[in-house]
Amino acid sequence: MLKSLRNTAIGVVLAAAAATAIGQPAKAKLVLPAVSILFAPIYIAEDAGYFKDAGVDLEVSQLAGPAALNALIGGSGDFTTIAGLIQLRAAQRGQKTLAIAGLQENATTEIVLSATAAERLASAKTPVERARALKGLTLAVDAANGLPHAYLRFLGRQAGIDADRDVRLVFIAPPGMDAALQKKEVDGFVFSSPFTLEAVRRGAQLWISGPRGDFPDLNPTTYNVLVARDGFCASAAATCRSPVSALNRSLALITNEPAKALALLTKRFDKMDPELLKLAFDSFQRNTPARSMPMGKAFDRTVEVMFGPQEDRAALKAIARTLYTDEFVTSGK
Repeated sequence: MLKSLRNTAIGVVLAAAAATAIGQPAKAKLVLPAVSILFAPIYIAEDAGYFKDAGVDLEVSQLAGPAALNALIGGSGDFTTIAGLIQLRAAQRGQKTLAIAGLQENATTEIVLSATAAERLASAKTPVERARALKGLTLAVDAANGLPHAYLRFLGRQAGIDADRDVRLVFIAPPGMDAALQKKEVDGFVFSSPFTLEAVRRGAQLWISGPRGDFPDLNPTTYNVLVARDGFCASAAATCRSPVSALNRSLALITNEPAKALALLTKRFDKMDPELLKLAFDSFQRNTPARSMPMGKAFDRTVEVMFGPQEDRAALKAIARTLYTDEFVTSGK
């Protein structure tokens, strides 16, 4: 029996080695936390075949908010793209993962309010005043402890309010946020384009906006990083190098040939108004690097501004230094 099992195991290893030898792509799973233009580099790399060209057969799926990272922690996923803040919070609980490429350092989260709420708060002019005016409102975010929720907490600290106590939060998937706003079930919501832009087109007001330059001191931040399951890259370095290479092709296309990039996204977002998609894409492109980036400065800044003053930032920075490597960014040229 043991001999049979040993022979089977050897056969599996030999089969995997043979597949690698004949150039078959390695298989891996990437879990996204939402549907958003923020993940355009992933969509483009998948639809244009860049992942397979780079040597990885990447299965892309979706789980809302922090659940995407939990898939890696639980072993059911190999990669995700998520905010470094979320990765750090998990590491504080002993749930470590490894960021292998910085995909965006400019925060592009926004808050939209209903026309009624915005008119009532019209005396608030500066970004800080507008953040303070959120006190008492009902706002939607996509998931507890996700990036929009964290962004709202950051705004609250700048304005001297507690976003978890002074704002009533409801959790709604992004496609349903504008509908809730139209039905007056919420006063506004926190997310990013195209959902925020769509709401504005229907009469809502853009209240606070990262792309507009509100609260620029937040940047550079680990707004979107490619994260691998703990230990995965140590045993499968080539499989980690491949998606970074593919995403560099996507980022270069977005920067240098935006019309081609938008055409690929149009197929992905085929039910979206083309004009709205273009507006969302243009905003995203202005905040997107031409290639994946090292992450040290962005992680340091994330710790400085996205965590409360009561937290041990020196300890957090020490943790952060164990949560990323620039090996695949610098070797993936």
